[in-house]
Amino acid sequence: MRANKSDRSPTVNLNRNGFSVFELLIVIIIIGIIIAVAIPASKPLIENIRLMTTANAIKHKLYMAKTRALGDPLIHCGVVFDTTNKPNTVQAFLDNGIPVGNNMYDPLNDHVFMAPYVLPNTITMQVSGTVNPNVVIFRGDGSAKIPGLTLTITNGQNKSKRITVLPSTGRIKLY
Repeated sequence: MRANKSDRSPTVNLNRNGFSVFELLIVIIIIGIIIAVAIPASKPLIENIRLMTTANAIKHKLYMAKTRALGDPLIHCGVVFDTTNKPNTVQAFLDNGIPVGNNMYDPLNDHVFMAPYVLPNTITMQVSGTVNPNVVIFRGDGSAKIPGLTLTITNGQNKSKRITVLPSTGRIKLY
């Protein structure tokens, strides 16, 4: 005769489902080892992402200044690159200098167009090609009042991105 399932005693049923504490401890240790190996390996990736984000933010500031200058041909808009202070900053401004459009950044006369962008501490920038110290001004036709701007942005791993501004058309390109 077949035994009824309800007739069995609890000691006879040894088929238990679930994990033991030992199995859970082994899984947690394996996950910890994977994380310990992955964190140092991801630091270069994080630095490269930070470099690309900074380059895109500076390019965006330049585009916004150029777009603002195109909106009103009488008001020139510029961007100043502060490379002397740490951390470095990038500031867009309206060139209201005397004489009008003096192609210089004057904190007393020129109005801030956008909030400054502060570069991360691990990233530096170097400006070359401008006559005025670290300033690029866009005219109402979109062209730039500079002989040519090359901005080199470098991270702590000596990887760099370049942003150039073409004077005749004001073309902004990220390399």
